[in-house]
Amino acid sequence: MLYELVHGRAPFTGTHPREISDKIMRGVIRFKPGLSNEYKDLVNAILKYECSDRLPLIKVFDHPWVRNFEKKYNLCKVTPPPVIKSPSKEESKKREVDRKQKDEKKKEDEKKAAILAAQAASMDAEKKI
Repeated sequence: MLYELVHGRAPFTGTHPREISDKIMRGVIRFKPGLSNEYKDLVNAILKYECSDRLPLIKVFDHPWVRNFEKKYNLCKVTPPPVIKSPSKEESKKREVDRKQKDEKKKEDEKKAAILAAQAASMDAEKKI
């Protein structure tokens, strides 16, 4: 695929399947002029006739041509952000109840504080009389 993306055609062509098969077995690959040696090395490593001689897929990503391609075009492997789970209906209801309870407690505390302040003011006024 890499060869076809760069060249616009398959690496081994012919008019008869036997001709194509012979080219594959010989392993002679023709490259466009001006392509880097790293690219040629990668394609040759991938297109070996013997499966055991081919570059394993996992090592393709560590090949210098791929590494340089990533740098040249500023392609970096980004870790996706963590998935933030939406709260369930039960969790949402519990949060709402907790919020209401906190609001009610705050109102009660404010009332108590107001009563205590009024009592303190009343006591101060009685002392002055």
